[in-house]
Amino acid sequence: MVSKIPTISLIVPVYNSEEYLKFALESVVNQTFKDFEVIIVNDGSTDSSPEIIKEFCSKYDNFHFINQENQGQGLARNAGMKIAKGEYIAFLDSDDYLAPSFFEDLYKMITESNADISYCNYYVYFPNVGLKLWMPFTAKTGLYSSKKALGKLICDISLHHFPWNKLYKRTLFTENNIEFYNMYFEDVATCPKMFFYAKTVAVTTKPLYYYRRHNTSTIALMDVEKINDFIKSLGIIRNFLEEQNIYQQYKWRFNLYAIRAKIQTYFCILHEHMVHSDFSGILKNFKNASISINLFMSDRYKKVDDPLVLPFYVKTPKENRERKKFKI
Repeated sequence: MVSKIPTISLIVPVYNSEEYLKFALESVVNQTFKDFEVIIVNDGSTDSSPEIIKEFCSKYDNFHFINQENQGQGLARNAGMKIAKGEYIAFLDSDDYLAPSFFEDLYKMITESNADISYCNYYVYFPNVGLKLWMPFTAKTGLYSSKKALGKLICDISLHHFPWNKLYKRTLFTENNIEFYNMYFEDVATCPKMFFYAKTVAVTTKPLYYYRRHNTSTIALMDVEKINDFIKSLGIIRNFLEEQNIYQQYKWRFNLYAIRAKIQTYFCILHEHMVHSDFSGILKNFKNASISINLFMSDRYKKVDDPLVLPFYVKTPKENRERKKFKI
């Protein structure tokens, strides 16, 4: 039975997920822990997702939905959080699914340790081949201080920025005015704030979440806008560390992540030009990405008012051609 004020609020942003949505929501219905509500945010879907959402909401009293114009995953999560009533918040991407004990195990961890966040390992599931891989690099099971957990999160090796393999105290968001950014990689930009304000983080190596990897994921469809947002997310982290006067504590970890981000960015730029069979401005794009990332790594970096503005942007091959054509 779900109490009048549910213990857990699960927020599910949905955009054109008809192929996977029913399976995702069934995994929620089948949770062993039953005191929860589900807030499904239809983010302007144009497929049959709204019909699937209405079917579940009519069948289950604890399922609710919001309709909004397409605004992106970050703003969809924010919309769900505004009406969430639970003491704890969790997130599910509409093409993924949960292990049956996801709520039960994370709730037990967070309450027994009086933590602000509980964190689980996850599987990467490749539906085309039916392959399920357990992520081997999760931090050891235990209770971590905010400082130690944030350090691991910034490295993005043993703890990761994803919002969905965690359970959070709702007050973590409400008392610290935390919202997701309106951008791609909004989780990378936002999650360090949650770990900073959390007093402790409880971690288990037990995989309780299934991340479905397919050809329409954000990473698989990296275009110029997503590349720029990926670089911005790095700048937002640096800006936040400067705001809190803790950059020096995490400098080597941040720089390690930034070097990895630079390599990934180079690869994505190369891929973008290869997809268009047009290498106009590729060296300029490499240079612009390097300047921005190097600035975020620099000891001369100063906190800015708007971290969503990049010093230099990666541009499409077409934009680079036109700029060269009309340059005087």
